[in-house]
Amino acid sequence: MYKIGDFSKLTQVSVKTLRYYGELGLLEPAWIDRYTGYRYYTAHQLPRLNRILALKDLGFTLEQIAQMLSEDLSQAELKGMMRLKQAELENKIQLEQGRLKRVARRLKQIEDQGSMPVYEVILKAVPPLKVIGFRRTIPAYRYLPTLFEEMHTYLSARNLSLALGQKER
Repeated sequence: MYKIGDFSKLTQVSVKTLRYYGELGLLEPAWIDRYTGYRYYTAHQLPRLNRILALKDLGFTLEQIAQMLSEDLSQAELKGMMRLKQAELENKIQLEQGRLKRVARRLKQIEDQGSMPVYEVILKAVPPLKVIGFRRTIPAYRYLPTLFEEMHTYLSARNLSLALGQKER
């Protein structure tokens, strides 16, 4: 049996982390001295700790690791969890590669212009909207309300309403 400090040195996992894993039920001590509260671990617990560390290194959360270790998951379920993690990581890589390209473009822009641009262009995803438009030639600006009346008549005839956009605050 190893005291928690010795087990920590052996595994290169901090005492604080071992205590936390114990609280979560991931790696409970093999024995706790009821008089001193000292925690003891055995060499038989090394594979479980190594499994926890390996899964953590793959990016799984402690909650997911607990599920993977505590439940009797089938091989298909484990493979499914690994495939989901793989897809998640591939998505993150794509997002970060896009960010890397934007940084490279900004660097080139700074090199070409000698400084940061005065303006910033930000692309935003906007959900699709249905719009209605009328195109007419009017003799003067004062005839604009007649276009709105025509649009209102068109919408009313089709039992539709006009939703005016609101400015962001």
